Amino acid sequence: MSRLIRLLLLSALLVFVFGLGAVSAQSPVSLTFWNYWDGNNGEVIQKLVDQFNAEHPDIQVENTFFGYGELLPRLQTAAAGGEAPDVAAADMAWIPLLASSGKVIPLDDSGIDTSDMYPALLNVDRFDGKLFGLPVSTNNLELFINNDLFTAAGLDPAKPPTTWDELATMAKTCANADQGVVGMELYTQPGEGLTWQYQVYLWQAGGAFLNEDNTAAAFNSDAGLKALDYWRSLIDSGASSLNPWGAFDQGKACMRMDGSWMVGVYGGQTAFNFSTAPMPIPDGGKPATNMGGEHLVVFASDDARQKAATTFIDWLTSAKTQVAWDEGTSFMPIRQSVADDTDFQKWVTDSQPNLIPFVDNQKYAINRPSVAVYAELSDVFSANLERALYGQVTSQDALTNAEVAVNALLK
Repeated sequence: MSRLIRLLLLSALLVFVFGLGAVSAQSPVSLTFWNYWDGNNGEVIQKLVDQFNAEHPDIQVENTFFGYGELLPRLQTAAAGGEAPDVAAADMAWIPLLASSGKVIPLDDSGIDTSDMYPALLNVDRFDGKLFGLPVSTNNLELFINNDLFTAAGLDPAKPPTTWDELATMAKTCANADQGVVGMELYTQPGEGLTWQYQVYLWQAGGAFLNEDNTAAAFNSDAGLKALDYWRSLIDSGASSLNPWGAFDQGKACMRMDGSWMVGVYGGQTAFNFSTAPMPIPDGGKPATNMGGEHLVVFASDDARQKAATTFIDWLTSAKTQVAWDEGTSFMPIRQSVADDTDFQKWVTDSQPNLIPFVDNQKYAINRPSVAVYAELSDVFSANLERALYGQVTSQDALTNAEVAVNALLK
């Protein structure tokens, strides 16, 4: 073989090899990431996704928003049709359903360090001895106060209510129907919002939502009746109303129970001054709040995408990223190392004192039942409660009817 021919062959080989390298370098693994974070939280997650993409040129994540009520049905439909996203941030209550679908991969061998993640959060993701998700955010519900409306009504926002009776009295004092002001805003529309908020009052009264092994309803009890009658009394007295959710955002509600993330949402964006406080409890009751938040799941796909997806969730749940995420969104830490981080602690104390009630009361947070039918269960439960709030049935009938519907789903 002549020298010229050898050189030509070598040249062609080099072009082929380096050409493949160029294609590879120009073709990063593309991932889809679905979530329902909007507003401030949506802006923060987009910045973090952009940062990840800049730091990982071989992986490019597309951040996609769906409304809360839209995401779960889309995930179910897409997974059934083989078109699921690579990663999703799902409400923690949906994890049992997604894990049982067979479309989500276990993460036990992912190499992600979960040693300092709070066990109560990781337990949400464990089924049949395997880990099917990772916590990415957590929160709880406490009391928000419109300081301006409180002061105008002759109340002192520095002395918030601590009992249900005090809450009812202050809410009625602060309410002003002529000006469209609600004393205590309640979530009265069917859906998880109503169920999630009512559960706090149920737990405070000493009740349980389901029995210990999650096989039957437990809310049709003295505690359940006490909580529902209390809500009805707030409405009947004029302290609350049946208006759609959103009065507090508009400066038209004196108080409402909401999540820690709203501290960040309201910061610098409201036309009124606000403060926070622990949720009042009934006489003889106990502190309790609802544990919320999102968990990350990886859907089954080819090895390259699953590996890239694991890299992404490892980065997103790392302590360094979580400090930035929590400071940007006012979510609570999912890792002990984040809670102990001196910068995070200083940020809470110096910059976000309204988060202190949430940080202090996270220890009282209770997780919603980990059952695959929770979404349907919440819908039928809240629909029955709504009928009681509108006076269409008695509180007892509403709980009895809800018990029948929930038990049918659990079977």
